[in-house]
Amino acid sequence: MTINFLNIAQVLVAVALIIFILIQRGPGATAGSAFGGGASGTVFGAKGSGSFLTKSTAILATLFFIITMLIAIDARDTYAASGEAANQDLGVIGTLDSDNQEPAMVPEGDGAIDVSGVIDAVEQAGDEVQQTAEQTGDAIKDAATDAQDVMVETADQAAQTVENAAEEVAEKIKETVDKSDEDSDDGDQ
Repeated sequence: MTINFLNIAQVLVAVALIIFILIQRGPGATAGSAFGGGASGTVFGAKGSGSFLTKSTAILATLFFIITMLIAIDARDTYAASGEAANQDLGVIGTLDSDNQEPAMVPEGDGAIDVSGVIDAVEQAGDEVQQTAEQTGDAIKDAATDAQDVMVETADQAAQTVENAAEEVAEKIKETVDKSDEDSDDGDQ
């Protein structure tokens, strides 16, 4: 009975909280204008609706959290008092703490399947995934090293090509300058 009352109260407080948040004026917010625009501030006095709405929102938020905690406490006490906690079937999680257990059984059709080997299979698959990841990492490192070597070699070849081209251009410029000097000497005579 108490939990039903608290649930109803929480829903009402949540709806009121949502409404109060939506009608507050914030920077650039115009939700308050739906209730009278600029004139709505005069309903709450000279300071406007900001102070009233802010205080109301804070009170509603506090009530919301208090009701939530009361519902949790009441539900815990009800659950513990009913004795369901001791008889609750927690499935696989409930079997983790006990040492002497029969293999877990998963119902399927009319019979059940023994799934005790699933853990071993998962561990083996995990080991295989780890080995594959390590091999992939090693292959990536090798490929990166090879790519780096190729890049260095290509850069060296490009530098040599640029150097050769610069020498050729320098020689052609020298030849052109020498030819120009010879032509100017011939023109002076």
